[in-house]
This record gives sequence, C-alpha cells and structure tokens, in this order.
Amino acid sequence: MATSTWFGGYGRYGAAWHWDPFGVPAAGDTAVIDGGEVVARRQDIAATVTLGGLDAGSQPVLDLRNSSVSRLTMPADLPQQPYRPPQAPSEYGTIRVFGHSSIGSLDIGAYANMVRAPDPYGHGPLTAPDILTVTLNAAATLDTAFDVKDGSTLTVNGTEASSFSAANSTIEGGRVVVNAPLAGTGTIYMTNGDVQYFGAAQVGTLELGGSVGAGETIDIRMGHLLIDHPMAFAGQIDLRADESIPGQPYSYGAQDVTLAGLTATAFSFDDGSHTMTLFNNANIVDQVHFTPDIVAESFGPGYSGHIGVAQLDGGGVFLRGQYSGYPTGSVEIPRLVPQA
Repeated sequence: MATSTWFGGYGRYGAAWHWDPFGVPAAGDTAVIDGGEVVARRQDIAATVTLGGLDAGSQPVLDLRNSSVSRLTMPADLPQQPYRPPQAPSEYGTIRVFGHSSIGSLDIGAYANMVRAPDPYGHGPLTAPDILTVTLNAAATLDTAFDVKDGSTLTVNGTEASSFSAANSTIEGGRVVVNAPLAGTGTIYMTNGDVQYFGAAQVGTLELGGSVGAGETIDIRMGHLLIDHPMAFAGQIDLRADESIPGQPYSYGAQDVTLAGLTATAFSFDDGSHTMTLFNNANIVDQVHFTPDIVAESFGPGYSGHIGVAQLDGGGVFLRGQYSGYPTGSVEIPRLVPQA
C-alpha cells in the first residue's frame, strides 16, 4: 500500500512517468490527483483515487472514457458548493464522463461533487452521454444536477444513510435509476428535449428505488415514472395530462406513473392539499401529493385528456396522463366524489 501523486499536466492515467513515485498506482494504493487532467481510456482503476484541487488554481479533472474507478474520494476540506443555476459549477475535482463508465464507490462526506461532461453533450453538471453508475459510500451526500439524454443511463446506488440531491435536473429521453434516498429541494423535469415534430418524441424513464423527501418535485411533461416504494415517496408529482411541451406544440408522448405493489379499489382527491388518497375497500392504502395546478377536475375516465387511475394486473396502481393508454389487463379505479 503506497501513495502515488500525479504531478500535473495532461496525460493518460496508465502512463507511469506521470506518477511520483514512478509507476501506475496498483490495487490497495492511493492515487492523489490535485492538479492537471487525467484521462482513463478503457481502464479499470483498482487504486483508491483522491480527486480535488487544494486551491482555486489547480482544478483537477478526471476523464472517464469507457472506464471504471473502484473507489473515488473527495477531500473534506475542499471549498465545494452545491450547483445553483445560473452560476457556473465549481471546478474543484471535476469528473467528465464518456461512454460506459462507473464509479464503484464515491465517498464525498457532506460535500458536493460536480460531476459533468463537456460539449457536445451539454453544459449540465452531469450529462451521461452513455452509461454511468455511481455508488455512494455510507453517509456520502451527492449534490449535483444532471441532464440525461436519449440512449443514456444514469444509476445512483447508495445506503439508507447516503443521500442524492438532484435539484433542477432533466431527463430527456434517457433512463435514470436512483437506488438511494433522494433528498433536497428542487425539480426533476421529464421532457422530450429538443424533439420538434410529431411522432419523434423520445420518452425517458425515472425509477425511484429509495425514499423521496418532501422537497422534491417530479415534473412529468413526457416520460415514465416508476416509484418502487410509494409509501416512502413524500415528494410532489406534476403530471401534465393535457399539455404538450412548452414551445413544442406538436410533440406528443407518454406521461404516466406506476406506484408499485399497491392494490386499490377507489380513490379520492382533496383540492385543499392537492392529495390523492387510495383506498382498498375501506382501508387507506397510500396518499400521493401533487403540485397545486393539479385539482380534482384533472382526473377523469377514458381518454379525455384527464389523469386516469387504474389497478394493474399483477399489482400496482397506474396513473395515466395524456397520450398514455392503460396497460393490458388493468382495471380503471373510480373516484369517490364527496356528497353535496
């Protein structure tokens, strides 16, 4: 077990002469990168990588190009800050992602880490042009926006003690799977991105496998939302059942939500709290919170541009928006209307 230090400049991770002492860090070693730009191409990095500039001038970068890092740490004393548009993201310890890449264990303590890709994939702090898997250590907190486009997949794994804050992020036809607690305050927008004409919409998917805090809003303008643990979902949903994408009047695509594992025979909706309550006979099954623009009149049977609610064959409740049909074998659930 040894410590190797990258002594600056641009170069390949596998170039022995860029490390002090001479030689590529091996499994069990610690590779310290506090300056320069390090590029890993089709490489599995077994050493523990410590990434982070100790001053504003160093700004180290790690390019992962179809590569993996077994363990990545960020020093706790870095002056990192959460990304807040329209401010430019911090350059302290930037990770750029290309191709099929993964971070097996990301340990950043209670500090934010800016993970992003450069042009042509966009300016967002995290754009996954292909496939990126990140696993959060123990109590690690990842606070970063993302922009996942068509054909791309982002997976964030973690423990119950870790946390992922993804405020003001976008899913544009790609797939995002969050198997860690989703916390913070902000909105994840599900849209079709730059598609401008009828029939070409790329529909994205967001699957939430962990708990979701009350400060998170999922705005579904086009896409599939899967909630694996509905009773652990405390956020809000904006299901735009009868709207196309702003500025794109001829774009159409599915808008739906699946609440896994639930069995319901009826539902009610309260305009005051914008809350839908699901019942299995006389028993309350779950409650789902919507944004204030969703009111009781937003719900209705058939394909009238309203939100429809159905019981799935095999379990689960399905919320249908505009241009979404009910899955085969599902049964529409009636709404309980208060007596006058």
